[in-house]
Amino acid sequence: MMSSARIAVALALGAAVLVPAAPAAAATAPVAVFTRVSQWPSGYVGNITVRNDTAATLDGWRVEFDLAAGTRVTSSYSGVFTRAGDHYTVRNESWNGTIAPGSSATFGWVAEGQGTPTGCTLNGLDCAGAPPVPADHTPPTRTGPLGFDLSAGLTLTWAPSTDDSGAVAYEVHESGRLLATVAGTRYVYSTGPALPPRIYVFSVRAVDAAGNHSPYSYRSLGQIWRGDEIPAAPSGLRADTPAAGLLRLSWTAPPPSSQISIPPVAGYEVSLDGSPVGQAGDTWIIVPAPPAGPHRFGVRTINAVDRYSTVAELSYVAQS
Repeated sequence: MMSSARIAVALALGAAVLVPAAPAAAATAPVAVFTRVSQWPSGYVGNITVRNDTAATLDGWRVEFDLAAGTRVTSSYSGVFTRAGDHYTVRNESWNGTIAPGSSATFGWVAEGQGTPTGCTLNGLDCAGAPPVPADHTPPTRTGPLGFDLSAGLTLTWAPSTDDSGAVAYEVHESGRLLATVAGTRYVYSTGPALPPRIYVFSVRAVDAAGNHSPYSYRSLGQIWRGDEIPAAPSGLRADTPAAGLLRLSWTAPPPSSQISIPPVAGYEVSLDGSPVGQAGDTWIIVPAPPAGPHRFGVRTINAVDRYSTVAELSYVAQS
């Protein structure tokens, strides 16, 4: 049963929440938008509107977000709230879970404190909505190991990447700075007799015509990395179905280290039920949807010295 505070707030704001939205171009995923309805020195009333601008009916929604320490929800309406520390999960009520195309549903809360939602997700995706599915969504393979030709300055070489579209270029970086994008498998860095004395960190990754990236291949001049360092695992693994027959996995990259001896992240390996299905240089990948039934997806971080993190796992039940 609603508390008196919840009833009062719901009446004040107009508690019916299935609201027709303005016509919009078809989107690939619903969005959730936060607004501050009113505020006072010690708190505020906030709403989140789940808007379905897609062409398909949204059958059930789950919004998750964090509120800064010192801010808490004291009452709520039009959603089923649960809390774990500063993290809130809100699921639809029985009467507002189905949102037709072009419509929306709104829930809200009374907060003590001024912190507003961060890290917002809607059904596991960013509240801002999912990016569109590119026609080519398969990343190119990682290049071969980087080689150094020191016969006349410094030239980087590598074995070619492969891609299903056949169109691949290579981004060449030094110490995190993009030097060039080249079509071939070599890059002349210097033709001089000697380089200034410092540590040089080179990396190369393949990119195809659709903008999909392979993991990086790294090599340094000067030993800087600990070869036994296990990278941190990714977090926040989530899945959605951007199109029929496809599954998009996305995750949050581990935070970068400020220690120069820690090898940087090169990319990620993705597995299905324990078997690798691909590698990615971005924090998402699109793969064929698995057969109906329960499955286990895993993602491991790969670092610059080809060490792998522990597996971040996601249990997923594919529908028939």
